[in-house]
Amino acid sequence: MNSEPRKQPAQGYALGSRGWRIGSLFGIDICLDPSLLIIFVLIVYLLGTGVFPTWHPDWDNSTGWLVAVAAAVLFFVSLLAHEMAHALMSRRFGMEVRRITLFLFGGVAEMEDEPREPRAEFLVAIVGPATSLVLGLVFSSIALFMAGPGFADLLAEDSDAALASLSPLASLLLWLGPVNTILGIFNLVPAFPLDGGGVLRAAIWWYTGDLHKATRLGSEAGRLFGWVIIILGVAQIVSVMLFQGLWLVLIGWFLTNAASASYRMLILRDLLEGVSARDMMRTPFESVPAQMRVVDFVENHLMQSSQLLWPVLEEEQLIGLVTLDEVRKIPAGDREVTTVGAVMRNDLAALTLAPGTEAKLVLERLGVSAAPLAVVEGSRVLGLLSAADAAKWMALHQA
Repeated sequence: MNSEPRKQPAQGYALGSRGWRIGSLFGIDICLDPSLLIIFVLIVYLLGTGVFPTWHPDWDNSTGWLVAVAAAVLFFVSLLAHEMAHALMSRRFGMEVRRITLFLFGGVAEMEDEPREPRAEFLVAIVGPATSLVLGLVFSSIALFMAGPGFADLLAEDSDAALASLSPLASLLLWLGPVNTILGIFNLVPAFPLDGGGVLRAAIWWYTGDLHKATRLGSEAGRLFGWVIIILGVAQIVSVMLFQGLWLVLIGWFLTNAASASYRMLILRDLLEGVSARDMMRTPFESVPAQMRVVDFVENHLMQSSQLLWPVLEEEQLIGLVTLDEVRKIPAGDREVTTVGAVMRNDLAALTLAPGTEAKLVLERLGVSAAPLAVVEGSRVLGLLSAADAAKWMALHQA
């Protein structure tokens, strides 16, 4: 399971797009990605059909399945604690966290910015695995306390009898403790996007003073580690361990891609530093009067231009915006008697932005709306900006 503390801002989390918001904690939204259901079902199945029946052959089916479900839920609560530790430490250094999302490969605390110094990078990265290790120690200690003073000796002499003597709660905790310990140790591997990659980057950044070099080396380590995992997975598949092998290949693929993305995001952040909507917008552009018939708009503007959004003006003042989507809603026979002003969108706040809007926020807005935006100052339109315009600007300015 992966746990990644740093991500660039993501768009609003809504059912059907990126997951479900189930609530908030410390002012941070908690979201569940639909892919989480896969690993939840898998954990419950493996515990309910393998681990607990082996430990407790005398348990009835309902007991085994109930403990399996409880263990899976508590595991994800532990994962949430891991991510919350990242989030709260990030806040300590002035980096706001929008949401925590649990998904197939673990969790992610989505930060609005990256750490600005090696010390912050180190502490934000290390606190997650430290939390998992502490939880592992606490859960294991409680399980052993509940098992009684003679449990360790009995476990050495007859492990089956020792495990069978555990209560349902002690069994759950004895599974949950080592799993958290493994999660903490795995995340300390010095490779992006694991937390250990953040620790490695902090160390290289502190030693060299070069964030780019530190990120590049951490990403390269992540890709190398990902390929090692993939090779191990392929070896297991060849050894007829199909499920375990496929799972390792999937994890390795995720790690290699996420490691590459870490470096690309840093390059993008630096590229957009100090850039605003004014720098990326398209000029010149066409505008249309509110009194124009829709049929004339279609013939003279919509079909004759690559422009995607038209400002609608009345006495040189912006009163609305019109796109192909609005025109499509009007039957062809009604377009001769319908004006642009009658079909335009007048929710200007959703389709406009200020010229000084930071490029990072521009990309977020474009990602959310999927429609072009008008760059407006007062009631005057300065330019238009679409996702294609932004992509073109970035392509032209990349080194």
